[in-house]
Amino acid sequence: MSEGNFQTISSPSAFARSRLYYALIGGFERTPPTFALQREHYPAYEALYITRGKGSFRYGETEYLLEPGDGVCYDMRLPHAFRADPLEPYEMRYVVFQGPDLDSRWREWFDAPCVAVRGSGEPGEPKYAELLTEVLTQMADGSFEREPSISGLLYGLLMEMLAARRSSPGERRELPQPHLEAARRFLEERYAGTDVDIRSAARRAGLSYAHFIRRFKRAYGASPKEYLTQIRLGHVKQALLHTPLSVAEAAEAAGFGSYNAFLHTFLLHEGCSPTIYRKAWRRSGEAEAAQNVTDSPPSTGIAAPHT
Repeated sequence: MSEGNFQTISSPSAFARSRLYYALIGGFERTPPTFALQREHYPAYEALYITRGKGSFRYGETEYLLEPGDGVCYDMRLPHAFRADPLEPYEMRYVVFQGPDLDSRWREWFDAPCVAVRGSGEPGEPKYAELLTEVLTQMADGSFEREPSISGLLYGLLMEMLAARRSSPGERRELPQPHLEAARRFLEERYAGTDVDIRSAARRAGLSYAHFIRRFKRAYGASPKEYLTQIRLGHVKQALLHTPLSVAEAAEAAGFGSYNAFLHTFLLHEGCSPTIYRKAWRRSGEAEAAQNVTDSPPSTGIAAPHT
């Protein structure tokens, strides 16, 4: 693909808008020295990659300096602005995209509405930049037959951005220290009990609550609350596949105090109900034992939904 200025505008089909991740606008821009753009709101996401030059990107109250090899992906519904360096104006590839479940997925994958990935300094482009280029190539084709492929490329681009961000120099995980390991074991050993909470784990680590959360996330890649939820979901899934416990019993045994909260969390993380998960992954012999199990709340023990 040549790097002359171009822009491709897509009109996704109804099928793509309801089922797929779809591209709206994409292209390559070589900005002039006076380039400045401010936008208050647009109902989509944008991914961009800087190929040459310098400039700045302001998102909310945060300003990012952009250089070759840097990538940014962000929710365009918050105020943002671009400005080129007048001596070395930047060049960038970009794609604006959306998807029917992208808002909820974004919250699962990223901890902020804007993520920036610094260039590694290694030769060649990162994988997400290659995927962005392929999206632009397929957008230029203009046919509806390309939509499933573009959707897969956009999903892959987001996953590569997530992986690159977590491994970038500013986001490297620190090696767990003994006091953090003690707190992690505390969460793992007491995940199902009523006495487990994040503040108790922080005291085990000998850290303030806020400092503990920051240190734990840098060490393990998840906040203490997220880590505890992952432990509990893991035990629920084991119970669903390998025991005759009902869904409600499995949730209660794993430490979920509210059935409604459990069901919401399970749907958010797995994309399906506990019953569908059990039917899809349980071995045929074991499945017969659970054929009458549903996602209905229990009659006692865990709070039932309000009607």
